[in-house]
Amino acid sequence: MFSSLNRKIVYSILSLFLISTLAFAFTFYVAYSSKIEKDQLASIQRNQQYADLLYRNANLIREIRLLLEHYPDIDISSDDYKYLKILAYDTAQSNLIVNEQASIAERSRNFDEQYRTISIGIKIIALGAVLLSLFIIFLGWRINRWILVPINKMSQISEEIGRGNFSLRVPLRTDIKHTDELDNLAATLNIMLDNLQNTMHEIRNNEKFLQALIDSIPDGIRVIDQNYRIIAANKNYYRQAGVSPKKFGLCYHDSFKTQYPCDPNHTRCPLHEIITAGKTSVNTIQQFSHHPNRHLAINAAPLFLDNQRRYIIESIRDLSDDIDFSHQQKLSSLGFLSSSIAHEIKNQLGALRMIMEHFIDKYYAAVSDDSDEKKTIMLLHDELVKAVDVPERLLKLTRGGNAPDTPIDCAAGINDVLSILDFEAKSKGITITFRPTEENFQITGSETDFRIAVINIILNAIKATPVNGSIDINITPAGKNFQINFADTGCGIAKEDIPYIFNPFFSEGRQKKDGRGSGLGLAITKSIIEKFGGSVSVISAPGKGSCFTLTFPRDGEPPAPKRRKRTKNLPKKNSGIIND
Repeated sequence: MFSSLNRKIVYSILSLFLISTLAFAFTFYVAYSSKIEKDQLASIQRNQQYADLLYRNANLIREIRLLLEHYPDIDISSDDYKYLKILAYDTAQSNLIVNEQASIAERSRNFDEQYRTISIGIKIIALGAVLLSLFIIFLGWRINRWILVPINKMSQISEEIGRGNFSLRVPLRTDIKHTDELDNLAATLNIMLDNLQNTMHEIRNNEKFLQALIDSIPDGIRVIDQNYRIIAANKNYYRQAGVSPKKFGLCYHDSFKTQYPCDPNHTRCPLHEIITAGKTSVNTIQQFSHHPNRHLAINAAPLFLDNQRRYIIESIRDLSDDIDFSHQQKLSSLGFLSSSIAHEIKNQLGALRMIMEHFIDKYYAAVSDDSDEKKTIMLLHDELVKAVDVPERLLKLTRGGNAPDTPIDCAAGINDVLSILDFEAKSKGITITFRPTEENFQITGSETDFRIAVINIILNAIKATPVNGSIDINITPAGKNFQINFADTGCGIAKEDIPYIFNPFFSEGRQKKDGRGSGLGLAITKSIIEKFGGSVSVISAPGKGSCFTLTFPRDGEPPAPKRRKRTKNLPKKNSGIIND
């Protein structure tokens, strides 16, 4: 409970005074009145003895007088009876008792007056106590005005400063001729508050600058202390984690929505490896619970303070951006390639076609269509027409990047891709068989993206399949969905590698033979298929080949989504499929 300093001072002085006054009055009364009572008691006893003697003397005188009156013949005039004569006839002696009684009464009055003096003394002490109390109250009022009121103002301002309000100042007296120590203290406190406000303003400006600086970084940034608390982060991190900006959030809760830190035996924790194991850097890939299908590359390093590793700083990059960038690069390369091809050979092929048609019209117009010679010439003409269509097919791979979604004939799109990759397959002696169904299966989206996805899968199959191998492609209905299957007779994928092949930059295996590949092909393919509302899966075994299956909804109905478990920091392994 708060108690004013003014009350404490006044109550302390008043209590001390009252206790001292009461002690003095009690001591005075006890000591002085006790002495008076003893003197009065001794006087009363002495007076009582005198009174007894006087009464006895008076009775004796009265008896002597009665005796002398009864026996008048007794002569008491001789010297032998002079005291008897004095007792019998001296009036002064006879009045002695009366005088003594008067003296006793006078002494009693003196004692009563002494008691009255004590009472008056006590009243004087009480009056002095009242006056001193008034003086103490006046002194307390002056102390309150001179000391406590300024201190209370400073205390209130200190409380507001503690709440973060640095704009308040202690009011100063305008009469500068009569300043005291508290005025000097108030002026000094105001100067200190001015400096503190300026310093806090600079600190807040620096914080805003630093926050704006890390917010401008395209990657997610977060700083974590040794208690798993996030003490700083940028807006890109909060977007990646799907949480609102807050201070001292917990890294494991923001990332994986768990209530306890990650187990280092099952999840690769950068904080544990840097703070506990003493590593200088940690690189890993994680999937946050907010975006379970996005792969995040995390690069962590220690942050030293006072030469101690108390914090780590993490840079979090969304690999989906790299995938999209690689996809755009491929589109750009294909666009450049198709433009170059169209520029270099389309005009020449068109000229050859016109020459061939003029040649046929001039020399074979009248020749029968059943003639072997005309059949050969017409076959050359048809192949030349097909050759003219090749640049057009390549251009389809880069057209419409920002165009609205359109219906896509899956079988036609696969045929166009096969015509482009036909030379690649034949150069390795690989046979590609495509078996579409009578039903026309269509999806809605970007035709360019669909062709890129098919190219990635077929190219991987060609590179994974040995010489004289085969690739079988078919489209089959599957309930409310339909599936496109790509089966090859390649070397297959190890069972432990299958969960990782769609991870960005996961590429090794047969890629080692030629040293090519970015590890983004299948990641791009998976991203494209999911944009269409579909899914991709794989069945493979080492030495037995692989079968990639694309599942799409019929009539625009999305397939039932598969519940995907969060990958707990899968180690960076390399697959046997080449992801270009």
